[in-house]
Amino acid sequence: PGSQWALDQAKRNLVSEYFLVGLTEELESFVEMLEISLPRFFEGALDLMNKANKLHLRKTKGKIQPHASTEAKIKESIVWKMEEEFYEFARDHFHFLRSKYIMTNGKKQDFMYEKIKPPPNFNFNWALFVLFLPIRYLLDFLKS
Repeated sequence: PGSQWALDQAKRNLVSEYFLVGLTEELESFVEMLEISLPRFFEGALDLMNKANKLHLRKTKGKIQPHASTEAKIKESIVWKMEEEFYEFARDHFHFLRSKYIMTNGKKQDFMYEKIKPPPNFNFNWALFVLFLPIRYLLDFLKS
């Protein structure tokens, strides 16, 4: 446990293999990003979410907080430190993407498209496979 290689690989996977990774505590921002990036599927999702009365996170009744010494011991472990580092990386990546597509006043920005001229004899079938690979993860997410 606590492999630096696994942590680095998880970070690479988050950036290159997942369409969008959000945060539970920023669910509205996540849904807003889905609306912006995939309007065909998620148009109006944020309004629907805000109007729904039953859309909330469950809270445990009578939860007993861990003893301070237990919490300190857990936070000393390498695994916890790596999990925290991965969470912070995912959070920062989400905030970067959000700032790229949403202005600070909350208005939506237009997407920035770049024209890339492919080299001669470029295999477009391969390009389409690479383009749709992250969508596969999105579809798996939507199914669950």
